[in-house]
Amino acid sequence: MAVINVTPLTDITALIASDSINEGDVLLLEEGIYYQTVIITKNNIRIVAKGPKVVFDGKSTLITAFTLSNVTGVIIEGINIRQYRTIGIFIDGGSGNRIIKNTIHNTLGNGIEVFTSSGNLFWKNQLFRCFDGIRLILGSTNNWVIDNIAKECFDDGFESFFDQDMNNSFISNKAIGNTSNGLDIFGTNNLVVDNLLADNGLGLVIANGSDSVAIGNEIRECKVETYTVLTNFWNHFAGENRIVCNNLTGISNNSLFGVFLNNEISYNKDSGITLGMNSVGNLVMDNTLVCNIPENITDSGTNNIILNNTEKPCGPCEAPSEVCDSCTDEAGLEQ
Repeated sequence: MAVINVTPLTDITALIASDSINEGDVLLLEEGIYYQTVIITKNNIRIVAKGPKVVFDGKSTLITAFTLSNVTGVIIEGINIRQYRTIGIFIDGGSGNRIIKNTIHNTLGNGIEVFTSSGNLFWKNQLFRCFDGIRLILGSTNNWVIDNIAKECFDDGFESFFDQDMNNSFISNKAIGNTSNGLDIFGTNNLVVDNLLADNGLGLVIANGSDSVAIGNEIRECKVETYTVLTNFWNHFAGENRIVCNNLTGISNNSLFGVFLNNEISYNKDSGITLGMNSVGNLVMDNTLVCNIPENITDSGTNNIILNNTEKPCGPCEAPSEVCDSCTDEAGLEQ
């Protein structure tokens, strides 16, 4: 194993493909602007920025900055990626790659796209003004998406796209000011914990599968929908989420046999929890609901159980519009 110094004049794709690079080698990038696409075809290659001024600039003509082609154990760390025509970092197959502390912005496509790949870690990346921030698609499973920021994306902040995108974890991320969903989660047995979803079109969507869990998330100032569990989803668990100051319903549920426990749902400009016509056998228990208009809980479904919830109407001068107009700065939207 060796450390190889790389400059903007180096053809990194050719270097990786050559006999000069072996598994476990570190490519240490000197500061400067790199105008190139890197295709990685060897396992366990580590590409690390030497300092904060390592910039990959597609100049709106190159397609992707990095493509990981059916590889395992690759690290990409600390790189500023901008102005690529489609994707900043594309993982096509493979597993166990580590994408950490990169900044990806102003791409026409997704900041990071993961295609039929598993066991990857995405940690502390910042994704601004991409199409989606991070998208998992076509059987991408067992991935960890932790402590990333997706802001002002044209579609979703974070997304698992199809039914077969299962067993993924989204933990401690921030999705702020994205046009569509903060988190759009399809598939089975996904974990959504301690995320901040603020000022998006929609907050959290759970769809097409079963057994997903959402705990400790904060969802606020959504413009269209807030927390939606779609028809025919089974066994969703939502606990200790804080859902405040949204333009419509706090939680809109049409699923089967879900559990909604110990959530705080307050000052939403429609009902707090709505159990739709297709909701069956859900348990809504020990939630605190304050000043949701017109109702704190509405139930149009079948055999749902509503138990031990604390409901408070609006107090004087406590309508959602009066309370929520001052919420924006509290969510840390300036970050």
